[in-house]
Amino acid sequence: MFQPPKGTRDFLPAEWARRRAYFEKARAVLERYGYGEVMTPAIETLQLLEAKGAIGGEAVKDVFRILDKGTGKPGYGLIFDPTVPIARIIAADRSMKKPVKWFYVRPMWRYEQFKVGRYREFWQAGAELIGSPSPMADAEILSATYDVLKALGVKNFSMQVNSRRIIESLARLSGIPKEKWMDAFKAVDKLEKVGRAEVGGEMKRAGIPDDSIEKFLNYADRRNVNKAIKELSDDIDAAEQIGELREILRLAKLMGVDNAEIDFSIIRGLDYYTGFIFETIVKGQEKLGSVASGGRYDKLIELYGGQPTPATGVGIGIDRMMEILPEPKEYSQAKAYVVCVYDNLGEKALEVAQLLRKSGVSTDLDYNKRDLKKQFEFMNAQKIPYAVIVGPKELKKNSVVLRDMKSGKEKVVKLSQLVKAIEIS
Repeated sequence: MFQPPKGTRDFLPAEWARRRAYFEKARAVLERYGYGEVMTPAIETLQLLEAKGAIGGEAVKDVFRILDKGTGKPGYGLIFDPTVPIARIIAADRSMKKPVKWFYVRPMWRYEQFKVGRYREFWQAGAELIGSPSPMADAEILSATYDVLKALGVKNFSMQVNSRRIIESLARLSGIPKEKWMDAFKAVDKLEKVGRAEVGGEMKRAGIPDDSIEKFLNYADRRNVNKAIKELSDDIDAAEQIGELREILRLAKLMGVDNAEIDFSIIRGLDYYTGFIFETIVKGQEKLGSVASGGRYDKLIELYGGQPTPATGVGIGIDRMMEILPEPKEYSQAKAYVVCVYDNLGEKALEVAQLLRKSGVSTDLDYNKRDLKKQFEFMNAQKIPYAVIVGPKELKKNSVVLRDMKSGKEKVVKLSQLVKAIEIS
């Protein structure tokens, strides 16, 4: 039997309804913050996706590549990160008024090993605030993320913030050669997943000196954050960045964010980040990794040919959170089912079904001339809450029998009152 491709899934109605409900909750929050929803193509040119300084080598290797029929060579790729096509749009239209505030809820793709909460086809929500260098913009991204997670039902989570410029200062103060900085950053980005020993080994294999590794990992240890901040106070650039992080946290707190803190182990793997970055961890679910991450990318739009444009944003991992979000209430594809007592009443049953549908009540009915027992068995299997029984006796009085399938209670209802009777039941 055929199966979906490895790392992908089919979503049948009950699960898709669950996901749609969470999508709508995320949309509602982001729209309240003044963001407009965008949708870009599933494919982009490899030239865009592989641009130096954009998503970075580690991510580029996981892009699904598509052959260009004209050349017979890979020319396109499925999108891995929606920030890139959004940056493309902004770069191409220099007349667009800033700031631009856009959000998305969409699928994306990456060709990699999959595990719980991490698939080759995955869903992500996110927001981009483009055109403001203000710490208030970064604070708003934190606040919007916080409110989305709360709306989805995530209760016990923390937001760790850092800055790529601080990380660079830590690397410099640790004595790591500049040409090895990205090797160090990519290694430390895995610290929570693989542990200090494995990260140290990776840095050593990259040719970073032992004493520099030890010093850098001590800075990155979240238990040492206050000590590291004190040591960095004499470094002008790092001290400035720490001050900016504190201002972001202060503004975010004014907006209701009560669980954000500085953490120098947060690095983020994508190359385009330039300053403020953050990750969001659900306590007790650390194995899932960050469920919402982002930061400032002030060079990306210029990289794609646009004007120098400050920008900040977040990506929220829907699939990761689906592993921990509450299950929905009992699902039914239809609210009512029109039960036909006799075959010769089929057309009348269809009329009743259409009356309900056109009045906004989701309705199903029998198409296969099954007997009453089988119709009710089908209803129970589908968990449809109300049966509308069309029988000759009631029809003479322009009525039907409405049965509550949970309680078993029945009442005769005029067709003119049927919609109201279902809505208030």
